[in-house]
Order: sequence, then C-alpha cells, then structure tokens
Amino acid sequence: MTHTARGVIVSLVRQMCRRRVARVRRPAPLAPLAVLLPVALLLAVGCGGSTAHPADSASPVLVPSSPAPAVVAAHVNGEVVTRAEVERTIDFSRLSSKRLSYSQALEATIRSQLLSHEAARLGVSVADSDAGLQARLAQVAASLGGTAVLQQSLAVVGLSLADYRQELRAGLLAERLGARKFPAAVAGRRQALAFYRAHRGQLTTPAAVWLAEIAVKTRSLGQAVIDRLRQGYPFAGVARAYSMDPESASSGGVIGWVVTSSLPQPLARALIAARTGVVVGPVAAVGEWHVLKVLGRRRAHTQPFAEARPAIVAQLTVERRAALLSAWLAKARARAHVTFGS
Repeated sequence: MTHTARGVIVSLVRQMCRRRVARVRRPAPLAPLAVLLPVALLLAVGCGGSTAHPADSASPVLVPSSPAPAVVAAHVNGEVVTRAEVERTIDFSRLSSKRLSYSQALEATIRSQLLSHEAARLGVSVADSDAGLQARLAQVAASLGGTAVLQQSLAVVGLSLADYRQELRAGLLAERLGARKFPAAVAGRRQALAFYRAHRGQLTTPAAVWLAEIAVKTRSLGQAVIDRLRQGYPFAGVARAYSMDPESASSGGVIGWVVTSSLPQPLARALIAARTGVVVGPVAAVGEWHVLKVLGRRRAHTQPFAEARPAIVAQLTVERRAALLSAWLAKARARAHVTFGS
C-alpha cells in the first residue's frame, strides 16, 4: 500500500479514537487500493512537477446570489474541465498526507477525465447503484466505525458522503478499466507470499480480553464498589449505580473486546494477572480508579497464508494494473490536446 493510501487511512481513523481504551477489531480483509484512495490522487502521483498555473495564487471566488456559469479550468480534447471539479480534487487531497496545489489538482483532474473517456470507449462503467460500489462504501464505513464517523471525517474537509461515493466510483472504474486493458497482469504466489511475510502484523489479531469495568473518581469509591460486589450484588447493577462512564454504565459495565497492550500499564498488568470471572481492583490509571472483571480471553492470532492469499493476490493485482494504467495514462496525457482557461 502506498504512503498516500496510508495517509488517507490515518487521517480518517484519527476521527474515531476512544477516550480510554482501544476496542479490538479483527484484521480487515485486504482491500483493493481504490477502496481507500481517491483515483484523482492515485493518478496525480508523479506529476508534482507540473507547470504552475495562475490559479495557484488566485483570490477566493465569491459565491453570487444567483447561479453563475461554471468556471472553465481547461479543455481536454474538446471536453470541459471546470474549476469546481479541480477544487473538489483539492478537497480530497486534504484527506491524505499531501495536499495538492491547484496546478497539481488540475493535472490530476485532466488525467481522471482521460481515464473516464477511455473507460467509455471500452464500454467499462460503474453505475451509482452498482453493487460493487455499495459494497466498497459499506466496507470503508464499517472499517471506521460506521457511516456517521465517515461523514464526520469528510465534513472536516468540507466533503459529503455523496462526494466520497463519486470518488469511490472513480476508483472502481479505474480498477475495472485496468482489468479490461491488462487482464494478464495478475500477481502470483511468490509475490503474495513475500507480501504476507512483510505484513504479518497487519494480519494479526492481538491478544485481547472481553472486559467489564467500573470507573470511579476516588479509591474509596473503588473500594466501596469492591465491597458491594463481595456482598453478592451483580456487577451490572453496581456498574449502573457507580460508574462515572455513561457508556459503560448503560451497558452494565461491559466494555467489549479490548486489546490488552493498548491499555495504560497499570490496567494491562492487572488484566494479565487476572483470572477469568474474578473481580480485581481498584486500580489507579488515567486519573480514575478502575474495578475490572475479565469475562473472556482471546490469544493473539495470525491469519494463515492460505486464508489470506486470495485477498493479497487481489490487492497486488490491482496495484500492478494501476501502475500499468498510470503508465498508459501518462502517454495519453502527452497525446491529449489541452488548453487552459475558457
């Protein structure tokens, strides 16, 4: 996966950090690059040296009170590229580790249009109702904790879910075009095994505990919780009565699967030593006192190569075809008749 793709992932995942603990997620299936990387950014790689465009230093465009004609940024083989399209490419670049300048975004948008024309010529398309597109959007949303989290992350850079759906559509279109133009470019077992050995950490579920917790402000309150539990009161009822964390209190103290190594050291040490079903604490951490109960354990587990291989081959194949498509696109760009402005 490219550095840009990782930048997209990191920028979005930052929006979902929890206050005290990191919930466990099983390793997500390795997704084709287009799932996470807007195609405009993928195609912009390597074109950062393009000639600066006057619009790089242009003043902000004032929004008139009545609709105005679209501002033309360029003509590509007679087709219009609008400034709004270029600015949307810039907005999407803000999700990655590198924001594009206007001239870079314009070049990326031109290339995206050339790609769309080639797809139309070969009869490759992705409808808004395409099942693959809907699955991609659902996969991204699920990996981030839900559609609401995705929408919040996009809103930070002024984008909507509809904008992101269109960018995923462009990515899926590029993937299908690559498959049509380069069907023989398929990753083999040797490449898949090398990738697996280099990325085993991404395919490993870390050791975790199914945790219930009651968090209180003082040690004396923590001891009061322990005393109530020793008197036979149910953990769920005590959690609802005492816990200062509204979320865990409402669930009877049950936090869910938690990666042990993600917790503050005092809590991690207590949980490693704790027996399943036995209450421990109170333990001081993060300015609070915690009464803990391990409800279950899960050992660290690495996905076997045989199980991971199909997804790895799919990802490497997409990346190989994307490289070939990018090379083809560079030649198409050199042949294209492009004029700037209206």
